[in-house]
Amino acid sequence: MLRLLLQLVVLVGLAIGAYFAWQWFDGTSVENGESEGPQRGGGQAVPVDVVAAWQGTIQESVAAVGTTVARESVDVVAEVAGRISRIGFEEGETVAEGDVLFELDSVREESELREAVANLEDARVKYERARALREDGSVPQAQVDELNAMRQGAEARVAVARSRVRDRRLLAPFDGRTGLREVSLGAFVEPGTVLTTLDDLAVVRVDFSVPERFLGALRIGQDVTARNVGFRDHAFEGQVTRIGTRVDPITRTVPVQSEFDNSDGDLRPGMFMTVHLVLRQQDDAVLVPEQALLTQARNIYVYVVEDDKVKRVDVVIGQRRRGEVQIADGLAAGDTVVVTGQQRLRDGAEVRVRQELGRDDLVED
Repeated sequence: MLRLLLQLVVLVGLAIGAYFAWQWFDGTSVENGESEGPQRGGGQAVPVDVVAAWQGTIQESVAAVGTTVARESVDVVAEVAGRISRIGFEEGETVAEGDVLFELDSVREESELREAVANLEDARVKYERARALREDGSVPQAQVDELNAMRQGAEARVAVARSRVRDRRLLAPFDGRTGLREVSLGAFVEPGTVLTTLDDLAVVRVDFSVPERFLGALRIGQDVTARNVGFRDHAFEGQVTRIGTRVDPITRTVPVQSEFDNSDGDLRPGMFMTVHLVLRQQDDAVLVPEQALLTQARNIYVYVVEDDKVKRVDVVIGQRRRGEVQIADGLAAGDTVVVTGQQRLRDGAEVRVRQELGRDDLVED
């Protein structure tokens, strides 16, 4: 029992000693060999470093991932069976609308067309002769009508024969760049066989999605920057051209299309892109360094220096970027805020400014 009492006395003594030691070190600060005075509740000024809040440009933006898509893109497909008799382009070549890409052997179809044209001429002659004879009553009207029907049928057969000949020639539907050939000269192809691809790459689209919370800020014409791992040092600049009319009920995102000039040909369909979309820009935003901010529960505040004293000011923050924060409410540009020594301050405390720092001293670009 006596031992227990002795242990309790020793513990109480240690606690009292620790308390007075804490009071001594908490109330005294030595810097450069001089006493700074009490840190809390004393009469001496607390040394601090300060910076003036500055104005800058803040962008509200959203990051996304997207995929490049050609403005126009088709697979060139054989519509009929036949043997390749001509290839009218080189792989990767730029072609114009209407240029012949492939021709299939068309000897039979052209012969059928000549036959259909000849039959049409014969039907026309017979119809015109019967119509002339009908005027003096030598030919009944029924015969004229029959010959007219034969003429019209011959015209239809000519149209069909010409269509079959056209089907043997595959033309470029628009200006673009051809892809790799999937067939060789002389190959026999079936209907539906993909022969090559054609892409309009003068302008390339990047399709991506944006969370629905940004929908109210989306506008046609907003600037878009896209990057690809294959072009690390190059940023592609484009604009929003189309915004989807529906929000995906599963992902809660809205599709967005942007277009990029691709006159240099660097972009190809199917590339993975990281997209940076600028939604809004504020050129007169009030900014402070991150280390000026303090938090207590849900409140965010700073200490502002006025007449060698500090005042606690609650603030509302906006956008963040490397090393600095936008103050949406609570401060004005030029207000002097404390950036070091805040933990030793309370509202109304006296301070001594050691250094007046600038943005370049605190923020790395």
